Amino acid sequence: MSQPSPLVDRRLARQLSIAQFIVMPTVAVFAALLFDLTTAKSAVLGAFVAWLGSIYFAWQAFRQSGANASKSILGGFYRGMIGKFVIVVVGFSLVFAMVRPLSAGAVLIGFALVQLMAWLYPLWINRRI
Repeated sequence: MSQPSPLVDRRLARQLSIAQFIVMPTVAVFAALLFDLTTAKSAVLGAFVAWLGSIYFAWQAFRQSGANASKSILGGFYRGMIGKFVIVVVGFSLVFAMVRPLSAGAVLIGFALVQLMAWLYPLWINRRI
């Protein structure tokens, strides 16, 4: 007999976090091979800012579970999105203000690649199932 699926399934969030983490060294290696170490460092910093925001969102959004916690779950999603936004803004501010030398384009590309993983990974997982 099969078990009912939970209302909040943390497995996809955990798998996505791992996939996004794997993007960071991959971006670093490709940037170092194709360009230079400054570009690689910049891309990893942008990727790290995106990953940190995503981790915070997943932690807030998927802390609660169960039908009785529906308002808490919704509140967690709101807290997660607001927190992710703050982490990204502060992270970019710190990176652009404190890191020299820096490739601004590489920071944004690193960020975009991790964010792209957040959009594409669920589609890829659904095709495999």
